[in-house]
Amino acid sequence: MSSKTIALTEWINQNEASFKPPVCNKLMFGAGQLKIMFVGGPNIRKDYHLEEGEELFYMIKGDMCLNIIEKGKPKAVTIKEGQIFLLPRKIPHSPQRFKNTTGLVIERERRLHELDCLRYYCEHDDLSNNILYERWFHCDDLGSQLAPIIKEYFASEEYKTGRPGKNSIIRDPAFHPDEETTVMEPFSLKEWIDSNRDILNNQKKLMLFTKTECQLRVATDCIIQCGSDNEEVWVWIYEDNGSHATLADQESTTTLHKNDVHLIASGEHCTLTIGINTIAITVMLKPN
Repeated sequence: MSSKTIALTEWINQNEASFKPPVCNKLMFGAGQLKIMFVGGPNIRKDYHLEEGEELFYMIKGDMCLNIIEKGKPKAVTIKEGQIFLLPRKIPHSPQRFKNTTGLVIERERRLHELDCLRYYCEHDDLSNNILYERWFHCDDLGSQLAPIIKEYFASEEYKTGRPGKNSIIRDPAFHPDEETTVMEPFSLKEWIDSNRDILNNQKKLMLFTKTECQLRVATDCIIQCGSDNEEVWVWIYEDNGSHATLADQESTTTLHKNDVHLIASGEHCTLTIGINTIAITVMLKPN
């Protein structure tokens, strides 16, 4: 296996300084198809981000607010500690992070034809919700690419006047925001597992979402063949009440305990064996 197993709690503690300003985030895995990062705060921002893929949020410590534009109107989505939330594709969003919080975010690598957008909206009453300023770009490294665009915005006439200029908006954008979807409400991952525990113990595997590119599977007491030729798979041992899980390929076997995580690279195929009292979560983002 090309990737190593990481003890999640220890990794978060070791990287605690990265979750505070001015950085506020740390990439755990990012060299391949999945971008798995942990984000802290405080980080209050007014820019909105659009992309063609989904984003998965899970709050490990504390709460956050995800400002979005839903059906053309602003909406604040509060994601509380222990809650999970799947953001649909093409929804403008602006994460608001607070002090002493830590959240998981999973997104995917952009395909060659896909573009992201960084956007600001007008705040004047007569122009409310109108686009003030936007820039489109192919996202290779979001962390480094956002800073120059934000710097350019703060030096712009649009920022100084609060009103759009002739070059503020791209007239023929790569895509238009989704203005039809009603986003899901965040929900407690633990409560979902507890309420579905009998079904899970009977069926062994349940999908948390349906008809999405995010394929999140919750499994117990079973053997799963994990891996894909084109997508990566993130494995997280959520519970291990007296048992454990193992992840094996043709060369080695790794034992996984509670809060161990492992990334299976694209092209690799592994066997995940989950103990009777263990719950494993696997995540794959497969573009439609």
